[in-house]
Amino acid sequence: MNDSNKAPDAKGFPWWGSIAIPGGLLWGTLLGATAGLLLGNLLIGALIGAGLGIGVGLTVFAAAIVIASDRV
Repeated sequence: MNDSNKAPDAKGFPWWGSIAIPGGLLWGTLLGATAGLLLGNLLIGALIGAGLGIGVGLTVFAAAIVIASDRV
């Protein structure tokens, strides 16, 4: 039986891996600034949130690299 109607597997790097680091930076800064505003220091909260957001973004980016390398 021929499965010619089957969609081909997606190749390449995942789109969510491409936006992981900038997205983590933006969301981390926003959430950190909000927490900093509530706790008394907006700037320190934003900086800590940005650092944590980049860390999370790098983790998601690494997961995208692993998935993309599996597709090769």
